[in-house]
Amino acid sequence: MADINLLLVEGKDDLHVLYHLAQHYQLPERFRIKDTGGVEVLLETLEVALDASGLERLGIIADADTDLGSRWQAIRNILAAAGYAHVPPAPDPDGAIICQEGRPTVGIWIMPDNTLPSGMLEHFIGFLVPAGDPLWGRAEDCIEHIAPEARHFPAQHQIKAHVHTWLAWQAEPGVPLGLAITKRYLDADAPHARQLIAWLRRLFAV
Repeated sequence: MADINLLLVEGKDDLHVLYHLAQHYQLPERFRIKDTGGVEVLLETLEVALDASGLERLGIIADADTDLGSRWQAIRNILAAAGYAHVPPAPDPDGAIICQEGRPTVGIWIMPDNTLPSGMLEHFIGFLVPAGDPLWGRAEDCIEHIAPEARHFPAQHQIKAHVHTWLAWQAEPGVPLGLAITKRYLDADAPHARQLIAWLRRLFAV
C-alpha cells in the first residue's frame, strides 16, 4: 500500500496501542502507523513528511507531556511554516482536523485527550482501565507509598509506574500496552478509546 495516508506517533508503545485499537474496531487498512522514535524527531521531520509525494492525509499523535499549550504551539508553528493558514489557536477536544487547499489534510491528537494541561500515552491507558477495577487503586497506593528517596523515576513518569504495576498483576503479568487491549485487560470500548477512533475515522475517511 502506498503511504498516501500516514499516522505519525512518538514511539513503539503508541504504535502498538493504535494498532490494537484499530484491530478491535476493524478499521480498514487505509493508513500506516509510523513510529518516529520520539517527539523531537516527530517535530523535526514533520515538515518533510508533509511534502512526501502522494501524501493525502497525515495524522499526528503526540504527548502533551508537561505543557499542552507548548506542544500545540510547536506543531502549529510547523504547520504555519508549511503553508497551513487556519490552524486553530488551541486543540480541538475531539481531535483537530485541518484542511488547506493544495496540501495534505492534517489531523492532530494531543495525548491523552486534547484537554488535560499535561499528560501522555499512559494517562490515556488509565482511562481504559475497567471502571471499579480494585487493582488499579491498589497499584496507585503502592506507588504513592514509595518513599521519595527510594523512587528511581521522575515525578512526571509516576503514571508509567502506576500502569506497569497494574499490568504486572494481570493474568499474564507484564504484557505490553497494545497486547493488554487484545487480552481485554483494558476496555477498548471505553469512551476515550471511542473518541480517538472517531477522530481516526474522520481523518482517514474510514
